[in-house]
Amino acid sequence: MSRAALRVASRRSASSNPSASAMGPYALWHQRVEPAAFWVLMGLLLWAPLPLGSNRPWAAALLAMVLWLLLAAVAVGWLLRQPRKLPTALRQAAWPVAGLLAYALLLVVQLGAPQGAVPALRSVDPFATQQYLMATLSYLAAFVLVLQLANSERRVRQLLGTLVAGGTLQAVLAVALYAGRDSYEFMGMSFTPGGRVSGTFANWNHLAGYMELCLSAGLALMLASMRPGSPAITFQQRLRAVLQFVLSSKMLVRLLLVTMVIALVMSRSRMGNIAFFTGLLITGAVCAVKSPLMRRAALWLMASLLVVDIIVVGQWVGLEKVVQRLDATAVERDTSAAGLAAVGQFQRKEESLQERLQAARDSLVMVQQRPWLGFGGGSYHTAFTPYKSEFVKKFFFDHTHDDYVEVAADTGLVGLALLLAVVLISQRRAWQGIGDHRPAYVRGTSVGVFMAICCLALHSLVDFNLQIPSNALTFTVLLALVWCLPRTGSSRGRRASAERAA
Repeated sequence: MSRAALRVASRRSASSNPSASAMGPYALWHQRVEPAAFWVLMGLLLWAPLPLGSNRPWAAALLAMVLWLLLAAVAVGWLLRQPRKLPTALRQAAWPVAGLLAYALLLVVQLGAPQGAVPALRSVDPFATQQYLMATLSYLAAFVLVLQLANSERRVRQLLGTLVAGGTLQAVLAVALYAGRDSYEFMGMSFTPGGRVSGTFANWNHLAGYMELCLSAGLALMLASMRPGSPAITFQQRLRAVLQFVLSSKMLVRLLLVTMVIALVMSRSRMGNIAFFTGLLITGAVCAVKSPLMRRAALWLMASLLVVDIIVVGQWVGLEKVVQRLDATAVERDTSAAGLAAVGQFQRKEESLQERLQAARDSLVMVQQRPWLGFGGGSYHTAFTPYKSEFVKKFFFDHTHDDYVEVAADTGLVGLALLLAVVLISQRRAWQGIGDHRPAYVRGTSVGVFMAICCLALHSLVDFNLQIPSNALTFTVLLALVWCLPRTGSSRGRRASAERAA
């Protein structure tokens, strides 16, 4: 038999025996390594909030190590498949990936600038900047991993479900740790709740920020499962629709949303609750304008979140205490004798808005001193010491209560512009995905990401959720998810949507 005949025979035998043809390196990677990497990524999202929000050096290093190993495994798959061609999702997300890369390069410049040559370029705390660079590269790795691994509708839903599961787990743990205890210890840290839940986070505001993100993922999962149908006219049709909803998986997700709202309210976080409610209203208005097909389902769902979860459940778990904190929050400190006497009548004086933002106001002087590249990523605690006002010197500040100001102080206006560009480009992508010509899961995911950006953008005005690794990782995953969605729906999907709208 000739060599050509032998090659033909071997090809026929390989095509007739799928198991033999599946033994190639890429097929083996695709069948074994890629699914395992996706499951590890989901497990990492569940783990990240548990060790105090991963806001400890060992937890942050573990997070970085696992993400980099996963990225290395995914890179092997690229080399085995088409080394010269990047995945579609990565090409679509070229601008946000480039923005994150540029931000990491800015940190490298701060570390590599020669000492004494250009003082305005060098970090004042190189060790802190190294840790900050490690965290930044971890978030970049997570962003790219989601682009590669969330390559189907099923996986997008699984990632959203993982975030909902993580939020529910955190809510249950928060209530369980709080119930009936004046104080408790978790991972070597002592907690004194004082009427608030913080879960496994060191600060209740960071629990509230995590709940906002997970609630946004739950909203995305709910809307992704809601498909518009014929309106129920008769009583029997309405009853059937209600029973179908109660017996469906959407009801389970709805109950999990109630659990997370309970934890959000019990955190007593003023800006956390305001950001969630405001983000919910803004997102509801956007859905009403952008998607007539989704308008009814989205508005009913968001109205139920406001009425059932906030008014009914919120009153049961103590929403009035959040309102009391807001009522007791003054814009400025009252330093008069009458004001101090009035404060003495209360058990605890709420922090005024001026007090809350005093560190941020002092930090603006830092931005004026080094406006372009800042004092070095992660070096805020070291660099802030000479700029403290007399009031701030009484307290310990390792972060300013404003993510925008802290990023500008650490990496300058250039760094702030790069991160804002990544978020705004992703926000635009989410806005484009809410149209009626998109598949249901694309619309739902886009709505969830849009709401997450609105909530965290508001909360970051008076807090530092983006400095907490678990919250920053969760936010990064949501930003990346919107780039995994197809740009346009199929022609068949567009025709079906047009017929339903008509």
